[in-house]
Amino acid sequence: MTLKRLFPALILAGLLLAVAGGLRLVESQGLIDADTARRGVQVAIGLVLAAFANRMPKQVGRWRGVLADARERRALRVGGWSLTLAGLAHAGLWAFAPLAVADVVAMAVVATATLVTLGFALWSMALCRATDPGSAPS
Repeated sequence: MTLKRLFPALILAGLLLAVAGGLRLVESQGLIDADTARRGVQVAIGLVLAAFANRMPKQVGRWRGVLADARERRALRVGGWSLTLAGLAHAGLWAFAPLAVADVVAMAVVATATLVTLGFALWSMALCRATDPGSAPS
């Protein structure tokens, strides 16, 4: 079961490293400039973030009760959506926005999505403990 979840992550990580290495090689050959290579790596990072985040709602853990599981699925959906959209926005910004804008705004988008995900997860966990104390581990 662990290998089944680890294998796609390793493939995406290897793909990201291959893209970064390939762009560095092409840059060293003088075919693209440093800014284009940087943009390419950042676009790849955004797409990998979107791919990982898209898998989030499918990562349901062990059974803890009806209410706890419903809240867990909802938190995973919110996190998956917010981080997938942030990854796509990150990729789009790095592909098309000016470098100064992409550098700041892409980071702000991903940070906001991370805060939304963490905030919703913490709120959902607190709500779960307040309404059904027997369903959450002590």
